[in-house]
Amino acid sequence: MDFSALIKKSFDIAWHNRVLWLFGFLSGGVTGIGSLNPNSFNIGLPSSEKSTEHTSNVLGAMDPSAISSQTWLIILLVAALVILVLVLIAIFVSNWAAGALVFSILERDKQRPSFSVGARAGFKYWWKFWLLTLTLGLLILAFMLMLALPAILLFISRLQVLAIIYIVLAVIIFVLAIFVISTIGSLIITISQRIIIQKEVGVLESIRLSGGLIKKYLGESLLAYLVAIGLNFAAVFAAMVIFIPIAVVLILMFVIGIAFHLFIWLGLILMIPALLFLFAISGFWQAFNASYWTLVYEHLASKEGW
Repeated sequence: MDFSALIKKSFDIAWHNRVLWLFGFLSGGVTGIGSLNPNSFNIGLPSSEKSTEHTSNVLGAMDPSAISSQTWLIILLVAALVILVLVLIAIFVSNWAAGALVFSILERDKQRPSFSVGARAGFKYWWKFWLLTLTLGLLILAFMLMLALPAILLFISRLQVLAIIYIVLAVIIFVLAIFVISTIGSLIITISQRIIIQKEVGVLESIRLSGGLIKKYLGESLLAYLVAIGLNFAAVFAAMVIFIPIAVVLILMFVIGIAFHLFIWLGLILMIPALLFLFAISGFWQAFNASYWTLVYEHLASKEGW
């Protein structure tokens, strides 16, 4: 496997298909951005007893003890419902975008990546991508429970000393195993996503096929994984080199804004291009990684005649 050519081609795919940046950014997770209320940044202090008295009256009216337990229960239920809805939306959007991203790269030679084509594919495959992650997550959870069960039984049997010894050994085993699990699990999820789309199979079948492919070409798979880790470390270092000067400039602008009471306007002016730049960089890097692993998969799959 020629990694230099693979990296160059991955860069070309990501760079020349900007719609992949959008799918890449959304597939990395959905984050909420709070709205800015200029009134909340009022740094002026009350200048009269009247304003102080008014503030005290407002705070007194908001005394938590004045709210009934039923009202608090309703507030908590509504908050929990809102959080649940946001989590479900985030799960859907990230898996929808991941499906759109992988499909667009896999089908790049048949049709140029576009939002409409990718979006339709995302709606088709999102639930399989989510189920794939859930299945492997449950397997990891089952492994953790298998390690924990003997300790629980020893505690129930009042064999605390043996239980403590076992817990220490179990923690060591888990720490050693987690590296293997994370590596193999990441490879299986990555390859299975592409198998689901290319071969139109179910989640369990994709796991079986990807496991067999990785096992057969374990050396190349692990080498590709190590190269990907190296690329991500290099990207983090480059990001630090780029963003530290930007952060210094933003801090200086913040100080100047505070001094001249222009913090809100300076913040708004600087925030928009900064966020757009951050979204673009994040989306491009996700698209690059997806292209890299798609090319790795195509290389391995070609050996099987897929």
